Amino acid sequence: MFIHLLPEIGHYREQIDEDAEGSSGGILYVVLLGGTCIYYGIESFLSSSRRAGGRTAFVVHTAGYSLYFALIGYFLQHRGDPGDLQEILYILVLGIHILALDAAFRGQHEQLYDRIGRWVMATSVLAGWAVGNATTMPPLIIGSAFALLAGGMILNILRQELPASSDGRFLPFLVGASACAAMLAFA
Repeated sequence: MFIHLLPEIGHYREQIDEDAEGSSGGILYVVLLGGTCIYYGIESFLSSSRRAGGRTAFVVHTAGYSLYFALIGYFLQHRGDPGDLQEILYILVLGIHILALDAAFRGQHEQLYDRIGRWVMATSVLAGWAVGNATTMPPLIIGSAFALLAGGMILNILRQELPASSDGRFLPFLVGASACAAMLAFA
């Protein structure tokens, strides 16, 4: 994902700087950090043992990630380099990412997630896609939304998809990272 996220933020920064005739595109890196902080805050809230399994935790988790999934849906329509092969590879990589998040949600919220959460998340992706299909927004808004999503993705990739160092195995990680990088290089 890093291979896609960081250059895409650079692309949006260039668009914003051209549109605003100045250097206001640097704000995207602040929004990127803000996205990382927001999703770290949600995960930190959930890690408290007395709150992790309750309805409040479920609502906070679902609300925060509904926005995340909606942004994923939105950016299915607003990619910088559309093309059939690129779209397939991009959707494949995002699908794997969403499956990892799905497993994490199910592990934390079990019955609530199966009964309500998965439908909310699926609807969020479709709603984001529909908004992306129906609207065009200025570069500053699109770039900021992408930076917010990218901040959350970076945190999620590091927290959910990488095991603790004592539980992980480097060689499978390296193979998976290389395969992902190869797919995204063509996307």
